[in-house]
Amino acid sequence: MTSFKRNLSALKGEKFDVVIIGGGITGAWLSLHCAQYGYKTALIEKADYASQTSAASSKMLHSGIRYLQQMQFDKVRESAMERAQYIYAAPHLSNAIPFAVPTYRDFKRSKFFLSCGMLAYQTLCLGENSVIESQEQHLPGMRSISADELNTICDLENEPHTGAIVFHERHMIDSERMVLAILQTARDLGAQVHNYVCAQSFLGDDQSVTGVMARDELNGDEFAINATLVVNAAGPWIDNLNGKLLNADKAPNINSFAVGSHIITRQLSDHAIALTTKHKAHTKIDRGGRHVFAIPWRGYSLVGTSYDEIMRPNGDLSLQAEHVDQLLEAINDAMPSAQLTRDDVISGYSGLYDYRTNNIKSTVYQGSGEYQVIDHQSANSVDGLVTALGAKFTTGRKVSELTMKLIGKKLSGLQAGSTKRRVKRKLHGSDYSSFSELQQLKQAQYKGLYTPDTIDHLLMSYGSDIDAFISRISDEPALKNTICCSQPDIFGQVIWAIEQEQAVALSDVIYGRTSLGLLGISKDELSKVCELMAKNLEWSSQQQEQQFNQTRSRLEKTQAAINGE
Repeated sequence: MTSFKRNLSALKGEKFDVVIIGGGITGAWLSLHCAQYGYKTALIEKADYASQTSAASSKMLHSGIRYLQQMQFDKVRESAMERAQYIYAAPHLSNAIPFAVPTYRDFKRSKFFLSCGMLAYQTLCLGENSVIESQEQHLPGMRSISADELNTICDLENEPHTGAIVFHERHMIDSERMVLAILQTARDLGAQVHNYVCAQSFLGDDQSVTGVMARDELNGDEFAINATLVVNAAGPWIDNLNGKLLNADKAPNINSFAVGSHIITRQLSDHAIALTTKHKAHTKIDRGGRHVFAIPWRGYSLVGTSYDEIMRPNGDLSLQAEHVDQLLEAINDAMPSAQLTRDDVISGYSGLYDYRTNNIKSTVYQGSGEYQVIDHQSANSVDGLVTALGAKFTTGRKVSELTMKLIGKKLSGLQAGSTKRRVKRKLHGSDYSSFSELQQLKQAQYKGLYTPDTIDHLLMSYGSDIDAFISRISDEPALKNTICCSQPDIFGQVIWAIEQEQAVALSDVIYGRTSLGLLGISKDELSKVCELMAKNLEWSSQQQEQQFNQTRSRLEKTQAAINGE
């Protein structure tokens, strides 16, 4: 297996057809699609992959059901079809979970009204299974449950509900791993993909962009990356570069942002539960207020999302005490029996989202208020630059697909490579026909060597790469040990992250490759991971201490917010 280590020499002295700025979900899909079309492609990310907005999702592949309340039926169907693309591309990276929406006696929250909505939803989802293909991955249908049955799922016995409607969504083990699989696929197709490389400025003049001046964030080295076309896919931070362009005010720019936060608590249910809050919802059909979700995840409940508007994107985006308060209040108000306190909160995280964008109608090549593809030659007379601004994790592939239409026009004079132009493809690690058969086979093959939970966890992390992973660590017994007593992650994953997933910092492994930073990792456990990384990356004692302190500081800052400090 080809190593996926970081080597910036491949970026220097070359001219690329396309350079992509941003290693979140939108940039990842763009790197795959550009490479698939045969373009000489490079992607750079200023931090670790998917470490910002893409990491801060609810880890859901949303079907778009929430758009029903806004009567955006086209968005419902779009989201459902995009969810199907992910299920087809990488079945092992998400699993179906039942989602319960309680019903009440008032008409707009009644079982009849919600059932009518779900019927419309199912109609809009027609054709999803033909995209998914594998019958074992088809989502179960909707069902209605009684009040007594709902109370066995979630303790709402003292609430005046009439039961619930249950449907299924797909939940990812980690949104970061989905992004990583897309990037690995792009790498397999020949793309240059590099983290910790920051785009400092555009190359060129006032009328044209010819590449980017980049900086290696690990050693400070600055160098030029030349390209025929640059695509800015930096999410909420696009204006850090675009704002320096000539006539920048004529192009769409983000003028407001929102911070969304999640907390991880003791598990409230084995179903995901949608609960109505007191906070106002921006919908055309009001069912009583904005919803908060409690989703089962790795033995806990993932609760989200809090909401807080801000004006600038470059401030402190860490979890705040008021975000924790907002979510605890929302859950306890909607489900009094939960009686969640700060002592029940294990961890949490926040993410930045673009909220409002100026000048959409006049200059946007493709898109809506949620995602936009901007041709800067039309928008503000700057050639060689395209901006792809996504808003939802699930529609990241769609944004890339729309952007490719513009890229194709821009690069029409180039002779693309011979790669077949088929957008629908399996992702890295998905070399199997049936995931359930793969599970059965590997559970039998590795029985006695690893616990069933660890085998399943490795399968959901690496898919068909599990044999290569186990072969790599087979001669080192210590790598088979679990990192945390409450989770199935093993030390071998640290080595694999370094050698095959371009992890270069302790936080890359703790957050971006394992999610252990969100699952209550102790100081001693963190120290052992750091020691293993230091040995394999040949860190000095000073570098090891710095890595440990940086990651420990992040954990402590989160804990301070949980404590109300």
